[in-house]
Amino acid sequence: MKRLHPLIVMVLLAVVCACSQRQAGLREYHEALSLIEQGDAPSALKKLEQAAELATTDSLLALAHSQMGTLYFSQRLLDRSLSSYRQAYDIDLRAADTLGLIYDLRDIGNVLRSREETEDSCIAYFERAQQLAIASGNVAMQRDVESQMAAYHLYHNQLAEARRLLFPALQHIDDSNRSALFFMMADLYTRAGQPDSAVPYYKQLLTCGTVFTRQAAHRALAERALQQGDNTLALSHLQQYEQLTDSVHKTNDAESLRKTAALYDYTQHERQSASLRQRLIVAIALVAILLLSVVALFFFFSRRRMHYQLKVERLERLLADYRQQDDREGAATRPFLSNAPIRQHIERLLSDHAQQPMNDADWHQLEDSILQEDATFVSRLQEFCRLTPQERRVCLLLKLGISPAGIAQLTAHTKQSVTNTRSRLYEKAFGRKGKPSQWDEFILSL
Repeated sequence: MKRLHPLIVMVLLAVVCACSQRQAGLREYHEALSLIEQGDAPSALKKLEQAAELATTDSLLALAHSQMGTLYFSQRLLDRSLSSYRQAYDIDLRAADTLGLIYDLRDIGNVLRSREETEDSCIAYFERAQQLAIASGNVAMQRDVESQMAAYHLYHNQLAEARRLLFPALQHIDDSNRSALFFMMADLYTRAGQPDSAVPYYKQLLTCGTVFTRQAAHRALAERALQQGDNTLALSHLQQYEQLTDSVHKTNDAESLRKTAALYDYTQHERQSASLRQRLIVAIALVAILLLSVVALFFFFSRRRMHYQLKVERLERLLADYRQQDDREGAATRPFLSNAPIRQHIERLLSDHAQQPMNDADWHQLEDSILQEDATFVSRLQEFCRLTPQERRVCLLLKLGISPAGIAQLTAHTKQSVTNTRSRLYEKAFGRKGKPSQWDEFILSL
C-alpha cells in the first residue's frame, strides 16, 4: 500500500484535532444548558467556561459568554452579567453576526435597566438593537426589543410610549415572551386606572406565567376582588399568593449565589493563566487586524460619506419643491391642521398664562391627527434618522408651525434645549452642522 506524504498526514491530523475540539466545545455547551434547566448554576458556569475555552468558532464563543451573562443576571450578579454580555457583543461584532448583536444589545440594555442607570445608558442600547432588527427585516426580534423598551417606559410611568410599543409586540407572542407581555399589559391598564381591562391579562398569567408573575397576578386579582366586595374570591387568591411566596423564597437560594461568585473567581484565575499562553498569537494577529481595520475604516467612511451625500441631495430636492409650492400658494397657505381640535387645544395652552405643557393624551392625539392628515409623514421622517421620544415631539410641533418658545412650553423644556435639539437633528440626519431653521424648513417640506 502506498504511503501518504507526511505533509498530508499532518494536515489530516490537524483537521481531525480541530473537529474533535469543536465537538468537545459543543458538548460542554449543551451540558451547561441542561444544568441550567436543572437549576445547578455553579456547575453550569463551569461547563460554559470550558465551552468558551474549547470554542473554535466565534458563534459558539459568543453563545457561551451570552449564556454566562444570562446565568449571572438570573443570580442578580449584575456587574459580572454586564461583563459577559459585552464580551459576547465584541465577538459578534467581530463576526458581523447581526442576530447575535441584536440579542447582545438587548441584554446589555436589560442589565443597565436593572441597575437603574440613566436613560442614555439603557435606551441607547435598546434603540441600537431595534435599528439592527429593522434593518435586517427581523420583525420578531424588533418587537421583542420594543417590549423591553416598553418595560422601561412603564417603570417610569410613561404610559403613552409604553402603549405605542406594546400593542405591536402582542402580534408576536410565543412561549418565551408570553408571560412578560401579559404582565406588562396588565400593569399598563392598572397604571392607567382601568383595572377591569387588566383582569383578563392577570388571569392569563395564572396559567402561563412564571412563579413570580403568577404571584403578582394572584395579589392583583385579590385586590380587585376586595374592591368588588367578593371576599371569598379574594381569600382564594391570597392563599395561592402565600403558597407562591414560599416558592419564591426557595428560588432565591443564598448558597447558590455564594457558590456562583466563588466559582467565578476561580475561573477568572484560570482564564488569566490561559491568556498568558495566547499573548504571542495575539501580538501577531494584531498587526493583521490593524491593517484590515484601516482598510475597513476607509470603506466605512467612504460609504458613510456617500450615504449622507444621497440624503443631502434628497433634502435639496424636497426644499426646492417646497419653496416652489410656497411661491405659488403665497399668503393663501393655511397652517397645517388649522381646523383640527388638537391644534385649537394647543393654541389654548399657549395662550394660557399658566404655561402648561402637553400631557400624554395630548401627544397621542396630536400624532394621530397628523397621521390622519399625512399618513407617511413619520415614516418619511424616520428614513432620514431615528428619533428619541423628545426629538419626535419637537418634530410633530414643528410640523404644525409652532414657534421654538411654544415648543419649549409644550414639552416642558427650555428654549435653548429646543434650539439644541433642532441643530442636533440636522447634523444627525445629514452628517453636517446646520442651523435650527434649516431643520424647521426640512420638516415643513416633508
